[in-house]
Amino acid sequence: MFYFDRRLLANVDWLLLAAAAGVLALGGLTLGSLTMTRAGSGLVLRQLLWDGIGVGALIAVASLDYRNLVRAAPAFYLAGLLALLAVFALGRSVSGARRWIPVGPLTVQPSELFKFAFVLMVVWVLTWRWAQPVGTATLGLAAAVLLPPFVLIVKQPDLGTALVLVPVLVLLLVGAGIRLRLLGGVAAAGLSAMPVIWFALKEYQRERLLVYLDPFRDPLGTAYNVIQAKIAIGSGQFLGKGIAGATQSRLAFLPERHTDFIFAVFAEMWGFVGCLVLILCYAVIVTRGFGIAATAREPLGRLAAVGATALLAAETLINLGMVTGLLPIVGIPLPMMSYGGSSLVVSMMALGLLLSVRMRQFA
Repeated sequence: MFYFDRRLLANVDWLLLAAAAGVLALGGLTLGSLTMTRAGSGLVLRQLLWDGIGVGALIAVASLDYRNLVRAAPAFYLAGLLALLAVFALGRSVSGARRWIPVGPLTVQPSELFKFAFVLMVVWVLTWRWAQPVGTATLGLAAAVLLPPFVLIVKQPDLGTALVLVPVLVLLLVGAGIRLRLLGGVAAAGLSAMPVIWFALKEYQRERLLVYLDPFRDPLGTAYNVIQAKIAIGSGQFLGKGIAGATQSRLAFLPERHTDFIFAVFAEMWGFVGCLVLILCYAVIVTRGFGIAATAREPLGRLAAVGATALLAAETLINLGMVTGLLPIVGIPLPMMSYGGSSLVVSMMALGLLLSVRMRQFA
C-alpha cells in the first residue's frame, strides 16, 4: 500500500517550485501570444495538457524515495533503449527526422524521456559498490552507458539531444570525485578525434558549424534562423515591444518561434527587463539544485541532485547560447518554455528528483 510521510512536506523547497512556476507562466504567456487565433488555440490546449501531465510527473517523482528510483535505474535504462529502437519502427518522420511516436492524440519523443533514465543510470553506476573509487574502470562503465543511446539518438538524427548527455555525464563524474587529470586526458582524446568526427557529420551539420564561424556565409539559408533571432532579441531593447508590437515574431519572420527559438520571441516582447526576470528564474533553479546537492547527506543523494541540475542547466545554457549566436544551432528546446510535451515532462521529473532528495535530507 502506498504511504506518504506528510512530514516530508515540511522540507519542500518552495523557492525552487516558485522559480519553476515562474518559467512555466512566462512560457505559457509567450506561447499564447503567438497563437491568438482559432488555429493556434489547439496548440495552446495541447501544451496545457502537457503542463498537467508534467505537474503530475513532478509530484509522482517527488513522492518516491530517490534511492528506490536509482535502484530501478537499470530497468528504466533498458526500457529507454527499447523505446529508442522503437522509434525506427513506429516513429513518425517530420522534416527528415524520425523522433516521435504517436500515442493517441499526443506524440512522445523517447530521446527526451530517456534523459531522465540516463541520469539515474549514471548515478547507479557511480554509486555501485564495485565502482569505487572513481577511476578508469568507472569511466569505462560510464562510457558504456553513454555510447548506445548516443548512437541511437544521433541516427534519428537528433545530434542536439545526444550532445546534452555529455555535459550531464561530465558533471556527474566530477561530482563523484573523478581525477581531473583523467578527465582532461579524455577531453584531449576527444579533441584529437575532431577531424574524424567532422567527416562523420551530415552535410547540414557541417554547414551549421561553418555558419557559426561565419554567420553571413548563408544568410538566407542555414544562417537565417540565428540572424532573425538576433534581430528579434535586439529589437526588444530595454522594455520590449509588447505582444502587438513584436513584428519579428508575430509576422513569422522568426522560424521555429514556438519551440527552439521561443527565447527570441520572449526577448522581443519583454525586452532586457523581461529576459532578466526569466534568467533569474533559471538561475534560482540551478543554484537551488546545486545547493540541494551540496547539503545531501549521502553520495547517492548528492549525485542524483547534481544529475538533475546538470540536465536543466545544460539544456538552458545550450539553448540560450544557440539563440544568441554564441553556440552552433543544435535544436535544443528551452526547458519549461518551449512548446513540446516530452521535454516539459522530463524537466518536471528532474525538478521532482531534486525535491525528492531535498525532502528526505531531514526525514
